[in-house]
Amino acid sequence: MDTRVMDHAHGYGLVSRFFHWTMALLLVWQVISAALHYFFDDTPITDFFFSLHFSNGLLILILAFLRGLWGLINLSRRPAHTGALERTAALGHVAMYSLLIAVPVVAIIRAYGSTHGFSAFGVEIFAGMENKIEWMSNLGNQWHGLLGWILFALIGGHIVMAFVHTQGFQQNLIARMTKGDDRL
Repeated sequence: MDTRVMDHAHGYGLVSRFFHWTMALLLVWQVISAALHYFFDDTPITDFFFSLHFSNGLLILILAFLRGLWGLINLSRRPAHTGALERTAALGHVAMYSLLIAVPVVAIIRAYGSTHGFSAFGVEIFAGMENKIEWMSNLGNQWHGLLGWILFALIGGHIVMAFVHTQGFQQNLIARMTKGDDRL
């Protein structure tokens, strides 16, 4: 196990790995809560998972910004993306990061325009409006779920391609994010 803090040519440091796996766990919770809400609304299990959906979404937004900033700080140190397939993977990562920001932002805009307000982890972030702001509510209603499912599909593709690279192409890319070095 590589214990370097900063990223390097053969893998990712402890901070990048912390961001990656923390966000992965939060996103698993989000997909479970969204799927339950979609398929089995108004059940105790749905209520349990969905009770943290908004809080986890805000946490994902904050972590996405921090992770993006950390990625920029480490940009020159990270493993190179030289081939066409690796550049395509880099574009996929940009799409995922964009959606990791867009999905919660759209939900926050919807909440701001509603009469309900927004709370995260039991703390009121802002109170509800006296009158609903239609364009804000409509933006969230039309785009939050769709963009969320697209994000989950991209994440699924990300996971599949990590295994394809590791098993099919014999490139130990998974070790970069688990052990911190693809040579280990």
